[in-house]
Amino acid sequence: MRRLKNHSRNGSEIAGGAPILRPVPRPARRLTVDLHGYDVLSAVDLAVARVEDAYRNGYDEVELLHGAADVQDPVEEGRGRIKWELRRLADIGRFDAWADRQHTWPKSSSLVLKLKPNPAARSEQWRSTPRRRH
Repeated sequence: MRRLKNHSRNGSEIAGGAPILRPVPRPARRLTVDLHGYDVLSAVDLAVARVEDAYRNGYDEVELLHGAADVQDPVEEGRGRIKWELRRLADIGRFDAWADRQHTWPKSSSLVLKLKPNPAARSEQWRSTPRRRH
């Protein structure tokens, strides 16, 4: 007589009548930082501070919202300066102490940084936020 494999409702095989347990990954802890309304220097300072704080607080990712999705090339003046400065900083390794450069994702209106694991994460503490200038 041939034995048939039993399957649970989700399709995982049942061994000896018990479902095979698989670990459920926890959702990533992501911090989103809106840089709209800041001048370039303040936006960069805030971005660096938030990435460092997020790492120290045990976050997995930081998304820096810079806008200017339609600005496709680096600019010296006007819209898109924050976007291109953040990308430049990521390229030269400014975030490397806290983020994995290989998994940095420059999106059209934001920059997503995958943070390195912090085995000694602290309870949440954040530096104060500077005032927006625009």
